[in-house]
Amino acid sequence: MPAAEGAVPPEVEAKEKMDRARAYLRAGEELEAAIALCDEVYRRFTLSKVPALQLQVARALGLRGAAMGELERLPEALVHFDEVERRFWSPRRPELWEGVAWGMLYRARVLLDLNKEGMCTNWLERMLSRFGAVAQRPDLRVPVEMARTAMLVAHNMGQRFEEALSQSELLLKGYDGSTDPFLVEQTAVALVQRAFALQGLGHVDEALEAFDEVDVRYCESTDPRMRTVVSTALMGRAIVLLQEEFLPEALGAIDAILEYAGPSPERRLMEPVNFAKFHREVVERELELERERAARRPKPPPLAKPKPR
Repeated sequence: MPAAEGAVPPEVEAKEKMDRARAYLRAGEELEAAIALCDEVYRRFTLSKVPALQLQVARALGLRGAAMGELERLPEALVHFDEVERRFWSPRRPELWEGVAWGMLYRARVLLDLNKEGMCTNWLERMLSRFGAVAQRPDLRVPVEMARTAMLVAHNMGQRFEEALSQSELLLKGYDGSTDPFLVEQTAVALVQRAFALQGLGHVDEALEAFDEVDVRYCESTDPRMRTVVSTALMGRAIVLLQEEFLPEALGAIDAILEYAGPSPERRLMEPVNFAKFHREVVERELELERERAARRPKPPPLAKPKPR
């Protein structure tokens, strides 16, 4: 039935709701509100045969699953991605590919959170095989490029550090220097994953420089995703310094995490903040023990003055 004169068409209304849900998800806040929007679109339009509405139903399932992943309801999240794949994937339905691509990307992220790196890699490879050749389509460009940077995370998690390093450097050749806000974000992600790869390969000085570069370049950004990347880089720097037992420097890096997060950290910054709070106590205790051991050491006798000739 056509929309009444002056009424918002249902496909426009559904898209606006899903765009709002994705904005909530990107910010990492109001996730229950995002889930409620997804539920409404799914309930109202799940039986529709209109392609534009089917796309929004696919988005609703994917976004709901992603929000549940953020809320750590991980096994439940995977059910939603299964339904996207079952109902909406077809090589003959390119008008629905956007919803399928996002569902595959969200699934890969949830699998990483479940420490199922191998399964995550398989899904990212499947997604890039499906959509990589049409990645310049405006509706597919963002999820496909995010899949490429997500692959760097999977490589590092799987300790494939050489692969992570070479692919991050390849991506940076295409991303770095762009003023497109999306590519700036992907540059930051690739830089921090390059730093983790260098760390994994034992290139300590280069890794520290790489983590520092992320901090220096992006610390002023107020975007929630960028703040997550910077906080991750600060934590990476602290981990390297702890592993190398540079305790005073590590304490400074730990304090930088807490200072960056501020007194009321966003939810996505809580992992680095909790890491910093725990290790701050450990490092302070170890430094205090070192000071006590130094105070107990006998002082060497003074050097004898040379006798006059």
